[in-house]
Amino acid sequence: MTAAEALERSFAEHYEALYRFIRSCGAGDSPAEDCSQEAFLRLHDQLLRNNRPDNIRAWLFRVAYRLWIDCCRHARREIAADDASWKFWSGLLPDPAPPADETLLARERGDWLRRALPKLSQVERQALHLRADGLRYREIAEVLGLTYWSAVEAVRRALEILGAEYHGI
Repeated sequence: MTAAEALERSFAEHYEALYRFIRSCGAGDSPAEDCSQEAFLRLHDQLLRNNRPDNIRAWLFRVAYRLWIDCCRHARREIAADDASWKFWSGLLPDPAPPADETLLARERGDWLRRALPKLSQVERQALHLRADGLRYREIAEVLGLTYWSAVEAVRRALEILGAEYHGI
């Protein structure tokens, strides 16, 4: 497979998930697009140098995440779970048009998610998002710069916090 074919295939397979991940980190539309595209430019450079990463998906997520971190450091921004983050996450978990008797339940689920997300640490939110996108724990660890067990623990803690908040409805 040529470098161009590998890049095209990787872009088709991973761009949307990569963009969603960077958005979940707190980036706006434009910065998320910039970080995602820059990650693919760097992949292109690697492929042209015949330096193909072993796991392209994890490599792309790690590079995009580090680009976002650099962007935050440069701009001296704090990343927090806010209304924009809530809108993003609620968009990932859409309800089909519920029957009238389920409207209240849907509102309660939305309120639950709005209360629960700020209780997660940044690492827990990011690890959970990556897991939801299908990354394995080793890939999550590689992307976030954690050990394998730290990645497992971050996802476990996130699910525990979400579960406790859900059962507290």
